[in-house]
Amino acid sequence: MTEKNPLVTICFLTYNYADKLEKALEPILHQSYQNIQLIVSNNQSTDTTEEVVKKIQQQYPKVIYRKNIPDLAADQFYDISSKSIPTGSHKKTYDILFNHCNSVIKSGLIKGEFVIFCHQDDVYQTDIVKKEVEFLIAHPNVQAVATTGKIINQDDSIAGLWRLPKELKEKNYYNFKEIFTAILRHGNFLLTPSFMLRTNTFEKVGLFDDQGPFGGADDLEMWLRILETYPIGIIQENLIWWRKGGRGKKYNQLRTDKADHFKLMDYYLKEKEYGKSVDKKSLRQYEFQKDFDNTLCIMHFLIKGEVGEAKKLINQSYWLPNFWAFLENPTLLRTKVLSLKVVLYLGINLNLGKPLGKFLYRFL
Repeated sequence: MTEKNPLVTICFLTYNYADKLEKALEPILHQSYQNIQLIVSNNQSTDTTEEVVKKIQQQYPKVIYRKNIPDLAADQFYDISSKSIPTGSHKKTYDILFNHCNSVIKSGLIKGEFVIFCHQDDVYQTDIVKKEVEFLIAHPNVQAVATTGKIINQDDSIAGLWRLPKELKEKNYYNFKEIFTAILRHGNFLLTPSFMLRTNTFEKVGLFDDQGPFGGADDLEMWLRILETYPIGIIQENLIWWRKGGRGKKYNQLRTDKADHFKLMDYYLKEKEYGKSVDKKSLRQYEFQKDFDNTLCIMHFLIKGEVGEAKKLINQSYWLPNFWAFLENPTLLRTKVLSLKVVLYLGINLNLGKPLGKFLYRFL
């Protein structure tokens, strides 16, 4: 039975963020919900992070500081988010962020009934903990809850909104089929740093799959794994400001292989056979998303000067089904990407791939 005022553990994960750490922790230290255990976990920073935390502890002595020591031999692994793995390497891969999460979970320091893993770049609004606690107390069958949020630039200016698909707006908690189908149609809308979980989640479904095949999609893999057994909630309020330009930008920079998101979704569709129960429109929209991603990869091949690879990929595209999917859900962004694909197709097949690549390199 959940208490009326349960303890919430906030795990603040940081790396080389000393100059911004005090500002980043301020919203967490001033949450409207007060029964909080704050753990600042430092993932082997080379700056003055430890000194900054000690200064903070003078004013807030309950803040717990830990030095994270990855539970693997770093020289035998590559961080999957860097996408700098040498061809032919026999080293295994891991996700440094979710390995850090797992290390905190296994440390035994988490005492709260509920837990949040905070990313150092994002800004948490004053009532996020209070409202998520209230939600989980009111919905004892729900295993985790997230929120919607605003998207901010590096200078804190608002760049957009992290939106919930319109077909989900009539409810506030969902089963696997509802979330999975919406992701097929719209892409991943689950805002990972906003999630609050019941701490017993990891006993029930296991830890983050930080050394698995899905790389940067390890968070979505966890949410889908939870959803296979338990519902999750989404509070339709912008209770977090998610910052652009973090590890996602590093991951996507000139990427030419299939996005980890699609590796995960393909696994669920094919290996776990959820594709057998998905409607055709949702599958068409999913294939359009994959084609969208392929268009970006084609552009990246051109920028790298690999015209042959770009030509092979664009000439393998299925135009008619994807155009049908576009007509079912036309948006400004989709129109721009479809126009880009037409330009790339014509340029490559008119043997203008190299000058087009130089143009893209200069202006993108």
